[in-house]
Amino acid sequence: MTKKERTEKVEFWRQQLEGFLASGLSVKDYCARQGISVANWYYWRKRLGKSSGPRVMISGAEEFLPVRLAEMSSSMPVEVQLLSGRRLKFSAPLDSAWL
Repeated sequence: MTKKERTEKVEFWRQQLEGFLASGLSVKDYCARQGISVANWYYWRKRLGKSSGPRVMISGAEEFLPVRLAEMSSSMPVEVQLLSGRRLKFSAPLDSAWL
């Protein structure tokens, strides 16, 4: 494989990882829609997560972002999506201290 081909392959996978982060889908669903292997996705996530380039942040480190809560009615469900693709759904009213 030439250097150009390797560079193109790395760029392809960076775009896939960025696309996944923006998609809101699980890894399995994203890969199915893109026609790519889940195993390859995890391989490239691990490989590119170790690179020094800041284009895609896939580190596995826990990070917290500030959250602003809007007023909610008691009938509104709350859903939290984790970077892993897992979703936490709460149908009962939540105390903001839980979050």
